[in-house]
Amino acid sequence: MKRLLCLLTAALVLSLLGTAALAAPEAELVRAFVYDQTLVTYVDLTGTDQPVTQAEAKIDGRTFPASQAMETVRQAGAPVTYLLLVDCSTSMPAYAGEIAAFAEALAAGAGENTRFTLATFGEEFAVAAEDLTAETLPQAAAELRYEARSTKLQNGIQGALDCLEAIPRQGGELRSMVVLTDAVEYDPNGVETYEETLQRLEDSDVMVHALGVGEDAAALESLFTLVEASGGSCLRAGDREEAARAAETLTEETGRLYVTGFDLGSYQTEGGKGEVSVTFASNGTLLCRAARQVTFPALSGETPAEDVPPVQLPDSTPETTPASGGETAAGDGGLKWLPLAAGGAVVLAVIVVAAVAAGRRRRRNAPNVPPPAPREPVEEGIFLRLEVLAGQLSSGRTEFSLTDQLIVGRDGSCDISFDSQTISRRHARVFSANGAVYLEDLGSQNGTAVNGAAVQEACRLRSGDEITVGDVRFLLRF
Repeated sequence: MKRLLCLLTAALVLSLLGTAALAAPEAELVRAFVYDQTLVTYVDLTGTDQPVTQAEAKIDGRTFPASQAMETVRQAGAPVTYLLLVDCSTSMPAYAGEIAAFAEALAAGAGENTRFTLATFGEEFAVAAEDLTAETLPQAAAELRYEARSTKLQNGIQGALDCLEAIPRQGGELRSMVVLTDAVEYDPNGVETYEETLQRLEDSDVMVHALGVGEDAAALESLFTLVEASGGSCLRAGDREEAARAAETLTEETGRLYVTGFDLGSYQTEGGKGEVSVTFASNGTLLCRAARQVTFPALSGETPAEDVPPVQLPDSTPETTPASGGETAAGDGGLKWLPLAAGGAVVLAVIVVAAVAAGRRRRRNAPNVPPPAPREPVEEGIFLRLEVLAGQLSSGRTEFSLTDQLIVGRDGSCDISFDSQTISRRHARVFSANGAVYLEDLGSQNGTAVNGAAVQEACRLRSGDEITVGDVRFLLRF
């Protein structure tokens, strides 16, 4: 009610000012992959009511105009595959009703080009039923038995990924896994580790969601960390009604994703990971852009690309600096909607309140989950995990809570120290600003690089970026 009153008050003030204010558009590439020489992107686009009429992808300095219309999944009738991965251990019978209600609501809300696979995990991963339709999924879910005496969650997720990758792809379909579990794991002989599962989810083109049940907050928090690495939704349910609402939320969020493709027939690569940056515009006005690491197959570049004239987009605004903390650029066209300085503060308040009220896709229906016991160290901050690729770590710790800064260097007093003469005593620093993580070289002799590019000034890090200091290479995951 308070949020509603704030919104109504802000709207009244704006109407009195006679100023129209729009939140800056934002885009997130929730999934991007290459299929049949086409870069397929699924985009979560918010903050604009303008239609997206143009899109360009930039790869290795080359620009590829969109070769398909920019439509939502619902508008395009794009194919979607859901794999429901159900925990069938003996701790789950109490939640059988929630699982059945979720499956029924998911089937009812999914589009006509949606197909389902039902799988289970306990001691091992198993496919319960495949090629299910919206009509047959609810019954198959209702007939599941919960008798497994151990729970190997990591093995189950890995098995589900194997299963989805083995299913022949329907064009550029969106593949989604939904893990339905209390996340309580008893895995005495598990093979896959948490870190291996986390890495695979980050690299996969499968979008992973979770419906958490039960009261083990720490276990659910661990599961939701995996889900967020995939860009999926963290859903909670305490009864059948909440489970049905969670399914409705998931189908709504999936249906409003924008999908388009970019013809890579003329692009040549030996394969591997690379960054893709996509820019979106509306009738010549730049809206926003987003970037993501994509795994490319080997492409010969021998197939001529379709003769599509390049889209002339307006110049984008400069990259944001650590002080601004932004990642998405808005176009000059959006600036004409901003009010004069006298109304600027009011507009900012409206945008902030609206953003809080609307929320984002993360952790839906999860307001009652208490936070888990904090990891080392105990202070609050951005959790970072260090993975050394080359070099000898001398400081010992691999997990940090970034509240201010972490110094990287050779000196033993550094937060992250390496035994290498190629590194300066205080070589670089990792710091947080506006909720983001940045890296800055501290005037070192041999320099600092991110993904092979020399760091000239403070640059924003993404989870999994490869950092080079001297002859040492490491990753920071957060």
